[in-house]
Amino acid sequence: MVRLHYLYEQRTDGKEKSVYYCSGCNCVMKLGGGSSIGNVVHPHARSCTNRDCPLENPEHMFAPRSEALFRPASSIPHFTLGFPPLDSLLRPLSEKRLLVFSGDQSSIVAELAAFRAQLPVESGGLNSAVVFIDGGNRSDPYLLSSFARQRGVGPRATMKRVASCRVFTLYQLTELVSEHLACAAEDYGARLVIISDILGTFNEPELDEREARRVLDAIYERIEGLTECSLVIVTLPSPNKYDELVMRWADTMISLSHSRDGAKAERLSRNSLASEVITFKPNLLLNATGIEVPF
Repeated sequence: MVRLHYLYEQRTDGKEKSVYYCSGCNCVMKLGGGSSIGNVVHPHARSCTNRDCPLENPEHMFAPRSEALFRPASSIPHFTLGFPPLDSLLRPLSEKRLLVFSGDQSSIVAELAAFRAQLPVESGGLNSAVVFIDGGNRSDPYLLSSFARQRGVGPRATMKRVASCRVFTLYQLTELVSEHLACAAEDYGARLVIISDILGTFNEPELDEREARRVLDAIYERIEGLTECSLVIVTLPSPNKYDELVMRWADTMISLSHSRDGAKAERLSRNSLASEVITFKPNLLLNATGIEVPF
């Protein structure tokens, strides 16, 4: 007898793949045919090929069993924001990805992610320090401290694990990203890099569009290399004429906006034209515990 479990795959269609494993020895199997009842499959044409499987060899029935070779992906801890509405759009959330959040509430998401990354892996974190580049003077240490208090974590210890840097011109941003960001992420052991309000310095009226595009291309080249070892989050909290250029970078794009029901989050993946939309109450995101509180 074998059992059916589901495993996440990195597929563009977002579907999951079903796999079978033997309930006797936990080896993944391929079945030649069979009937299923719920999540239990009784094979007709093929049984376990593991010679030491206790179901196939009764003499091994009472032998000590080693740790399972297969675990359902749902049982493996992974990074989350701890806010179910957004987590439902971001799953599976992993490193080696570039996420772009737009809308005024994207600054809240940046602070939330900076805190969540510090939590142990078993608690949905990355057990990691964070590199945080502030491009528009939007970093909010009080909000970061609030998220820490909600989880019973010391705010001071939380702040110490965020390497924060403020930039005032687009050329400072370019130099920081091009020359120092990768080294900083390595030195701090940061598995999460956040660039908040990346276009905050791109609002100078005398800025030539060709120059702006050249600078953004140079920034993206470095960020793309950084995703080889880290999760990168970029935010666009206020409208800018170059928003579309940054949105094209994203593996996953989340647009946060106001709606009749409160707030709306829409996901549009680079590899798909289909979008997913969820609505939530803004104060729940600020609270980040799922418990509605008045503000």
